[in-house]
Amino acid sequence: MRTIRELINKDRKVYIFLRTKAMEYRFMSDAQREGITYSDGVEATERAVDDIMALRADGTICFLGWAGRMCCHYSKSGVLRIDYEKYISGEKDYVIT
Repeated sequence: MRTIRELINKDRKVYIFLRTKAMEYRFMSDAQREGITYSDGVEATERAVDDIMALRADGTICFLGWAGRMCCHYSKSGVLRIDYEKYISGEKDYVIT
């Protein structure tokens, strides 16, 4: 079983795409189970979720502002985009290019 912690990357920004409400709930639930929190220590399920969440190098999650969304959608390098549904299902093509 793949974990969120396996996606932590010290060299690249990691963006998690959550295409449905079910995936949003699943991601936050998985983050909670793995002990992944927001940078201020608030547990994952204590805040609302968005359709794209960022996974920081320190192992915390965060929301994206407008600049983060621009980077997520338009950056050509230094960014890793993950389709969370494909990732947890074990598919090999979970990286969004």
